[in-house]
Amino acid sequence: MRIEYQDSTKLAFFQELYSEAKAASEELYEKLEQHIQQYKGSPKIDGSEEEAKQVRNITYELVESQVTSYLPNPSVSPKMWSEKNERNAKSAETLLRNKRDELPFEKLNDIDERYNPIYGGSVWLTEWDNSIVTHNTVGDVKISCLSPQRFVGQPNIYSLDDMEYCFITFETTKEDIMRKYGVSPEIADEAESDENADEKTATLYVCYYKDEDDKICQYIWSGDTELLDIEDYFARKRKICKVCGKREELCKCEKPKLELQNEEYEELDRDILLSDGSVIPAMSEVIKDGQIVMETQKQQMVEQDGSMAFEDIGGGVTAPLFADVLVPKTEPTRLPFYAPSKFPIVIRKNTSEEDNLLGQSDCEFIRPQQQAINKLESRIAEKLMGSGVYPIVPDSFTGEMDNSIFKRVFRAKHDTFQLFGRVDLQVDISRDIEQSERLYDQAKRILGITDSYQGQYDASAQSGKAKQIQVQQAAGRLDSKRQMKNAAYAEIDQIIFQYYLAYADEPRPATYRDAQGNLQNRIFNRYDFIERDEAGEWYYNDQYLFRTDATVDVDKSRELLWQENRQNFQQGAYGDPALPQTQLIFWQNMEKAHYPWANDNVERIKAEIQRQQEIAQYQAQIKALQGEVQNRAGYEGYLLEKIKSLTAGGKNNVDMGSNP
Repeated sequence: MRIEYQDSTKLAFFQELYSEAKAASEELYEKLEQHIQQYKGSPKIDGSEEEAKQVRNITYELVESQVTSYLPNPSVSPKMWSEKNERNAKSAETLLRNKRDELPFEKLNDIDERYNPIYGGSVWLTEWDNSIVTHNTVGDVKISCLSPQRFVGQPNIYSLDDMEYCFITFETTKEDIMRKYGVSPEIADEAESDENADEKTATLYVCYYKDEDDKICQYIWSGDTELLDIEDYFARKRKICKVCGKREELCKCEKPKLELQNEEYEELDRDILLSDGSVIPAMSEVIKDGQIVMETQKQQMVEQDGSMAFEDIGGGVTAPLFADVLVPKTEPTRLPFYAPSKFPIVIRKNTSEEDNLLGQSDCEFIRPQQQAINKLESRIAEKLMGSGVYPIVPDSFTGEMDNSIFKRVFRAKHDTFQLFGRVDLQVDISRDIEQSERLYDQAKRILGITDSYQGQYDASAQSGKAKQIQVQQAAGRLDSKRQMKNAAYAEIDQIIFQYYLAYADEPRPATYRDAQGNLQNRIFNRYDFIERDEAGEWYYNDQYLFRTDATVDVDKSRELLWQENRQNFQQGAYGDPALPQTQLIFWQNMEKAHYPWANDNVERIKAEIQRQQEIAQYQAQIKALQGEVQNRAGYEGYLLEKIKSLTAGGKNNVDMGSNP
């Protein structure tokens, strides 16, 4: 995108660009506001100024029926298999799995599950925050899930990757603006405040755009105040003093003038140890046209026996003997910094829709039914409030009468009615109720939601297996939404992976459970992904495929998983059911399926297996000792017999000697 502001300022350019983009999508944002009001139970009737007196909020009910707490499991695989690539893929996958637990994905998923059916989509913002500092690391990922009302895209462009620019708005405090952007209180006070908020809050406008070199840039402002302008947003930055030309850490100027400059590479001052034991050397061979450049160096000669060679220079003095040798030419290793190339934004769609950046909204499709039901429920309420059984009194009656219940009294002459009586004005609302339920069923069928899926009574399913099939069929109709969720999470994982390649200078530990259920450590090291091509250029190998495991909604099919796991165990799929090792596998699988107290059983069986192993070791030791004792007893018996035989032979010799 070319930025032109010859007769104005850069701030005015972006303000006008935002206003134009917002105005071009005004109809969309009116629909989004209409959808959220419908979800909240708005009594407004389309085309009428009169509001409904009674609202039956089927929109809220059907949206909440689809909310699921499951989080897709990350899965990473290399585009080209090798032992190194497979090992790197596993380290990236383990890191992403840990992020599922470390970051507040449960809270983000909870609001995301409502944004999608209401608005038709949600906006995920993934950032790298250098202010997140621990004892061993600097910087980490920060993720936010935003309403589509806070996102403004380039008009008439329906793919985020094809956009030249997009905007996101935030509500924050003026104190946060001072901390984050280093502005004075006077400048922070000039920030724009929302009309419905207090004076301490401000609205931030963030623009992500592509420059002429197709690099992502960021511009932030509030009101008429420019807060941040970063070109090449993802590049490594360092502050350089314009006065002395040194980095901020080395500058000693009294009044330094600092500016941000990009760092394109890092020059190694030591060898980098990789996870597989290999190293990236601090000095690497120079390669030109695919060939290692050789140079001549003088090296001391070596004799055949390995000793250093010397030469006689006269006078009984020797000196080392040198000769010219061709060796590879080396230079300091310069590793380029990795730079992501995509907007830090992911849009999850509810279901795809033609020529729409977001997806289809459930609220839009069931709005006719919601409006009709509101009218019918209002009519039912009017009938019920206006109907009833009312008393009749004589016209001449002047006594007191408690009218708090009936609210209305009919007066009549004696010749028409009895002295006292009643009149029944009850009405029939059965047809209204029938039509209301009919519209409700229409709305459920539109969204593919059945009574079994909602956990309600369904007479059409007589057995537990039939109910499971019905739930699976309903989930099948809703599978498109699940696929969109999986695709969005896979894209988020890819952005997180790229951030760690770009900014995680320190190795990041991650844990996982092996096949035996034991916790193991795995290290993500961005240097493991560095390779060198035939031309001698160092580069990051980011050619990995990101997807999510085809994980079912465990919350809605948990009992089915338990049942299948029991069947596999009973049928011997894990081994002999009588063996503790087989029982351990069974309970480990039940633990993964969130069976109550499964972990206690796992630990109990592990302790029993260890006890049996110790008993087996003791028995083996006892058996070995018994064998040793038996061998020793046999050896001692042999020696005793030998001694006896020798003793007996000696006596015979003595007797023979005494009788010549």
